[in-house]
Amino acid sequence: MNCVFCAIADGQLPSHIIHEDEHFLVLLDIFPLRPSHLLVVARGHAPFLADLPAAPREALLALAERMAKALYRSDPSVLGINLLLNDGPVANQHVPHLHLHLIPRRVGDLPALCWRILTRFLPFGRARIEVRLAREAERLRAALAEG
Repeated sequence: MNCVFCAIADGQLPSHIIHEDEHFLVLLDIFPLRPSHLLVVARGHAPFLADLPAAPREALLALAERMAKALYRSDPSVLGINLLLNDGPVANQHVPHLHLHLIPRRVGDLPALCWRILTRFLPFGRARIEVRLAREAERLRAALAEG
């Protein structure tokens, strides 16, 4: 299987993991739409939500709520969070493995969000983004430990 999220779950690819449990990994998106953009990734390969077994499917929103609380604690400028699950390629799912996006939102960030949607996969600035991801990961892990 050639799945990037399975490779991350197996420890074959690096990632900035914020949390892990028996069902999910929570990591920073390497092509973030906004700072601290998180992904809740199923441990087992499940291309669609319907493919996810019952136990993780039932735990998904509880974990998303826990991660949302950590996002709010980690940065007072976060005033909202978009939860986004693209279920299938037609729904703009780029990796055919179930993952839920938590995209922190701040006042006035819509122009930057729109620009990032357009330029998200361009390679410029990768080194700078990697440094920022490492810093965000530390801050989020600390916020998660607080609550």
